[in-house]
Amino acid sequence: MFKKQYLAVFSAVVLATSLLPTGSQAATGTKNLQAKYNNIKVLYNGVAVPTTIEPFIVNGTTYIPLRMMAGVFNKEVVWDGNTYTITVKDQADAQHAAELAARDAQIRSLQSKIDSLNKQIADLEDDLEDAKKKKDDDFDDELDDLEDQLNDDYEDFRGAEWDISLSGDEDEIEVEIALDFDEYEDELDDSDFEDLVINVIEDIWDEFDDADVVGEIVDSSNNDKTKYDFEGDARDGDIYFEDDIIN
Repeated sequence: MFKKQYLAVFSAVVLATSLLPTGSQAATGTKNLQAKYNNIKVLYNGVAVPTTIEPFIVNGTTYIPLRMMAGVFNKEVVWDGNTYTITVKDQADAQHAAELAARDAQIRSLQSKIDSLNKQIADLEDDLEDAKKKKDDDFDDELDDLEDQLNDDYEDFRGAEWDISLSGDEDEIEVEIALDFDEYEDELDDSDFEDLVINVIEDIWDEFDDADVVGEIVDSSNNDKTKYDFEGDARDGDIYFEDDIIN
């Protein structure tokens, strides 16, 4: 009985702050309380919770040790005797912490792989861009060479002075054939223009066999006004002059 009375007084002192005013009205002091013991048990999910301090009742309120319930709910309790402060915080779950650490390590590993793959992709994109630029440069050089060759071959076709210009890409090459119609129109007929167009397109296909050809014959004496249109379909091999097939 003496032991229980001693524990009652001890517990009352520890719990005194819960019985006194709180907040701005908080006070300190000591009260003698009468504690009632009745072999109180605490069950958690049907299992008795062990404790070295027996729960008791004061003025109809049952008090149980905070540390006992903190253990049940996996909480950590820290008592600061200098400030009379109880701090409750979550306890680290060793298994959960290990799982989180393993997942963090896996995430870091995957992120490292992603970074490495992104770098490889960036390097490949740079290589592809360099290759494309080189290919474009090579194509432009080849097109310039072909333009020079066409002008050498056809600059005096049928006794007239022609100027041939090429542009475009590997899919479609644009051709402009310039002629001074004031000087040569009376000396040439449609068959002369058609023969020149056939020769030029076939020479283009010798170098770029997959490229469609679109072009025009313009009057250099009249602000390069279009006189004739022509085109070549690389897939079918058909050559059109003013919408008529001529080959």
